[in-house]
Amino acid sequence: MDNDNIYRDPSILRPARAMIPILLVALFACATPGAEIPVAREQETAKHDVWRAAGLRGVAFRAIGQEPGWLLEITDGREILIVTNYGQERKSYPYVDPVQDEAALRTVFQIDADTRVLIEDRPCTDTMSGESFPASVKLSLGAGVLRGCGQDLL
Repeated sequence: MDNDNIYRDPSILRPARAMIPILLVALFACATPGAEIPVAREQETAKHDVWRAAGLRGVAFRAIGQEPGWLLEITDGREILIVTNYGQERKSYPYVDPVQDEAALRTVFQIDADTRVLIEDRPCTDTMSGESFPASVKLSLGAGVLRGCGQDLL
């Protein structure tokens, strides 16, 4: 059979036509452009909702850190909340006035003899998410030190 007759013989095209629905399903199921965008957008929105919700609760400053996961929330005039060990340990302290060193661009909250928060006005990148924050935070708990990043919410 010559090349011109291949396209005219319907029996040759019948198997190829039968494959079209299968190929279309595979194409739309596996190769939908932008399929990951809604998930990424939803995760980004959820992350910002946590920070927004903290601000709505009156949290003035919030910080996070990794390994082990921890967070700090400072509510002016009310409390300083420290959550460590991936949320397993939670301790609320009465608010203490900070000592500010404006020349060094740092603020220190000496909560008690063993608990201290140092906030420095220098850029910081979260080690887990890669997100940038305007402040670096060092949380001293007894002999242990946790480092992370934070920002003002109000």
